[in-house]
Order: sequence, then structure tokens, then C-alpha cells
Amino acid sequence: MFTPDGSKLLYRMVKEQPSEYAYYRDPGEVMVADLKSGRVEPVVHGFRVLNFDISRDGRQVVMEAPDGAGRSRLWLAPLDRSAPLRQVPNVEGGQPHFLPDDEILFRHNEGTSTADGSLGFIYRVRPDGSGLRKAVAQPVNQFNFSSPVSPDGRWVFGWGPLEGHGPAAGQAYSLDGKTPISLGGLGQIAWAAGGALLSITGSTRAFFVPLAPGQMLPPVPAGGFHADEEIARLPGARRIEGRLVTVGPSPEIYAFYRGNTQRNLYRIPIP
Repeated sequence: MFTPDGSKLLYRMVKEQPSEYAYYRDPGEVMVADLKSGRVEPVVHGFRVLNFDISRDGRQVVMEAPDGAGRSRLWLAPLDRSAPLRQVPNVEGGQPHFLPDDEILFRHNEGTSTADGSLGFIYRVRPDGSGLRKAVAQPVNQFNFSSPVSPDGRWVFGWGPLEGHGPAAGQAYSLDGKTPISLGGLGQIAWAAGGALLSITGSTRAFFVPLAPGQMLPPVPAGGFHADEEIARLPGARRIEGRLVTVGPSPEIYAFYRGNTQRNLYRIPIP
């Protein structure tokens, strides 16, 4: 995740062997890479988290970390280390994201696990722990995506069951109570740099789609997107190769994930 001015890139570093299919459950330090000097250092030394986000002014980082009982808690730290780490009081939940006014959205788990995830709802709270209230009426299974809050703070992207208890799908949820918009069973959206970043889960590419001033969502076909080709046909769509792409202050500046696996080969004598 880039800081708003694009000068730094934040990411999690997991030092243990990560889970192959559930890397997002492995705690790791949030690292800050200065893209000009090349210097890399943690936001908080030794503090391992599951998810994080940066405030719109680039000054604060909110992080999810489990307490001693394994319950997810939210913590705040200034990016310039001018103040100590502090917990957001009276909150149990994770997958935090900032709104434009510095309120924090987070997901609280409220049900048993299913094939599509666990039942939960998105709440909002002020950094001092006050004003806690439900933000989205519909249940949301997953909210741990990069940049899932629209620039105007009125739409958020999550993964949850369709209306009428249908299968889970990527959806844009309204914080104003409007009907969610389905992006399809595999569709995803993130917002950055005056546009939207659209992708299909598991794809090795994403598409940056410019948006007009005041426009928060691109044209979405009925039932959402099911293939890269559908997104590529949107006006002005620009393809970006890579997995887990995140865009900086302009679509020309982006980061993506590239992984490799190293395995040892053993020789066993057969009697």
C-alpha cells in the first residue's frame, strides 16, 4: 500500500513459514520502504499484525493484531513514530480501513464459519473508540482487501452473500443504505489515482479504469464481471500485469506481489 504522496510503500513481512493458501492469517511486521532512499524499517518494531491501512493524510496506520485470548483488536501508530502505539478502546474486530474523516471501518465476526467464510458485519468507530455503530446492514464475509473504500467514503468493497442468501460474491456496499452492487463471484474493485482498479480473483493481471469527477463506480454489467475480457472492454481500461496489484498516486506507479517456492529434494535409499 502506497502513502498518498507515493513516496513510501507499506507492506507486511512474515518471517515464519507462511500458510500456502491462507497467508493473510499469518501475522507479520508492517514495513515502510522509502522509495527514494531505499531505506526499509518497521512501523513498530516487533509488533506483528494481520491487516493494516493508512489514513488519507498519510500520517497514521491502523493495524489488526490479536490479543492474548486470540481476539482481534485495533491499534493506531503514527507513521513518523512521534507517539507510541495505542489501542482503539472498546473494539473487537479486524480488517480495518480508514474513511476520509479518519473514522475506522472494521469487520466484527458474528457467526459460525461456512464454505464462503464466516458471518460478520462492518462497523465504524472513531479513533478514540467513540461513535461505534454498524456501517453496512448486509453481512460481509471478507473485508481484508487493498483500498476498498471509495474516495468519497460512501462505497466499500467486500465479499459476502448476495441478497436472498445467495452465494458469496464481490460487492460494492453503500454506507448510505443503497442496494449493494454485485461485481460477480470473482470480481474485485479498489480505488486509487482518480480511477478504479478492477480484477478477477486469482488472475495475474488487473485493469485500471479512469472515472469521471464525482463518479465512484465504473459501469458494471448485470451479475458482475466473470472474465478479464469483460473488464478490458470498459472505456479507457488499462491492463497491469501482476498479482495483488496496488496503485500509487498515478496509474503509472504501482506495486504487485511476486512469489516463488523453494523446496528441497531428498534421496532415500531403497533396501
